[in-house]
Amino acid sequence: MEKKKTVNELLLETTALNSLALYGKQCQTNYYLDPDDFLDWVYSKFKFVQYNPRKAVNRAGLSITSLDGGLSGIPDLDSLREYNQENNTDYNEKDFKTRTPVADYPPLKEILDVFGDSIFRTHILRLDPGGYFPPHRDHNIPFVDSFRLIVPLQYVDPPYFNFVMDGEITHWNTGFVYFTDTTKSHYLFNAGDLQSYWIVINVETSVENVQKVLNNLSVRV
Repeated sequence: MEKKKTVNELLLETTALNSLALYGKQCQTNYYLDPDDFLDWVYSKFKFVQYNPRKAVNRAGLSITSLDGGLSGIPDLDSLREYNQENNTDYNEKDFKTRTPVADYPPLKEILDVFGDSIFRTHILRLDPGGYFPPHRDHNIPFVDSFRLIVPLQYVDPPYFNFVMDGEITHWNTGFVYFTDTTKSHYLFNAGDLQSYWIVINVETSVENVQKVLNNLSVRV
């Protein structure tokens, strides 16, 4: 059984995460992988599956972590809230820690290994033309137990793709890992003719993990 954290531990972790957010809601780090090489490798070995299959939106995903290391996307690429309601389960982000074969790509493995067993539900996201995520926040709890790292891979910038955070259109350097404060309201929309690719990594909130991000913040904008 997982040890329950004390209030003091939760407060310390929250303070650490808040300190990271002071540097910006979208912060580039020095962690990097080559997007084209990675996607070529992915497509030579794996097939994407529908993201949240109960919604007819042009989105697909490929699990980097899952319940059992499999690539079915069930339930890790579904809405956990809806899946839990329908199946009388109680899954959360922390349950999806087993790496799939997608995590074996060496530069990606190197990034994941920085955070070790602190990696939660993680996947590649593909938004096809017309694909979108409506405005939302990723958390609604007092103590945020994980934070999000995002790797923009291909076709991620305006005018044809828009990632809007806290009312501002974002711009990205592909291949770099970003800390992204998704407690802020944000939405994504692919208005172009090409598929847009992203890696979404959830990392357990801890002072040590926050420090690993801070130690590798890039001076690039």
